[in-house]
Amino acid sequence: MKKKVCIFCSLSSFNTGMPISTYKLAAGLVENGRFDVCAVLPKEGELSKRMRGAGVRVDVVPFRRLRGNLISLMFFLLMYLPAGFRLYRYIKKNGIDIVHFSDIIDAPFYPIAKIAGAKIVAHVRVCAGGAAVRYLFRLWTTFFCSRIITVSKFVKDYYGFDDKRASVVYNPGPDRTIFAIDKREQNAADTTPTVLTVASFRRDKGHHNFLKIASKIKDRLNTPIKFVIAGGKVKGHENYYREMTVYAHSLGLDGSLTITGNIPHEQIPSIMAEAAVLLHVPDWEEALGGVILEAMAMGVAIVAYDSGGVGECFTNDNSGFLIGRGRIDDAVDKTVLLLTDNSLKDRIVSEAHKDLDAKFSMARYIGGVEKIYDDIRRVRALF
Repeated sequence: MKKKVCIFCSLSSFNTGMPISTYKLAAGLVENGRFDVCAVLPKEGELSKRMRGAGVRVDVVPFRRLRGNLISLMFFLLMYLPAGFRLYRYIKKNGIDIVHFSDIIDAPFYPIAKIAGAKIVAHVRVCAGGAAVRYLFRLWTTFFCSRIITVSKFVKDYYGFDDKRASVVYNPGPDRTIFAIDKREQNAADTTPTVLTVASFRRDKGHHNFLKIASKIKDRLNTPIKFVIAGGKVKGHENYYREMTVYAHSLGLDGSLTITGNIPHEQIPSIMAEAAVLLHVPDWEEALGGVILEAMAMGVAIVAYDSGGVGECFTNDNSGFLIGRGRIDDAVDKTVLLLTDNSLKDRIVSEAHKDLDAKFSMARYIGGVEKIYDDIRRVRALF
């Protein structure tokens, strides 16, 4: 009889890395057929629609995400106990063996699953909090989690997880039927090189870095060049968006900069298809860098800050360029080099494809997760 795995996710959207990766996990497990897979989400949405389309049984347990403000905390607490009770009954009624939580924002529900008798896998996809928060989260997982999966070695070290309880399982990378180098469109009417960044407008995403680098690149080159920001306004961060548009104007980028606004994830490949270089220059510790993997699949050369697990996506100076955070001039130098040396860019792109195929595949991802499930089952069998 197949063991039952319930995937728990606190998001219902499909426009950020966590729900996209959660969908890939659920769909991959169903396709492999070794486990009986279901999912619990807070409400209906694009994620539930896609999961059902992949053959995943989805159930809704309404709850609010825990956020950092007082009003959000009050709403969370009001819904937590009813949601926890419904989750407990769901696990007991359906005989769930393993509950796989999608990220650390799900942590308040770890105890519920443990009390209900399930084994708990905590997927950790972000680097959050200072030393005290990291210590408390590590302690929390010690009490309530059977195993921890991190998306990079950096994340594992960031929280201080030990090798016995935590394993690194790299994400499967982008959907290669959509993000593929042979999907690039050759536009003979417009040969202007494009430098791209993909990020919604939050300060930690580093748009100010991108704009400063873009301005210096424009000054350095004597040929036309386009800059594209694939992203739009974020609720609560509107002032940053306005600040960046004013900053772009002050740098003289009006005629060469395009801001796409918020767009569906499926439109990203067509934007990447026209780009020569992806500049990824955030001001935070990136857990891994899903957009970098997408660009690698699309044949876009990478110039990225050495932020968190970004350096695990590619091999520096071979399949991409890793720049010290804040080293604006170094980022300018490497981008200009790629824009002016086609043979170098072609070699970088080719090597990036090899890295992508070697480390980031669906088979490797699902195999790594299923091995952890099997380890949990063996431990239970012993006792």
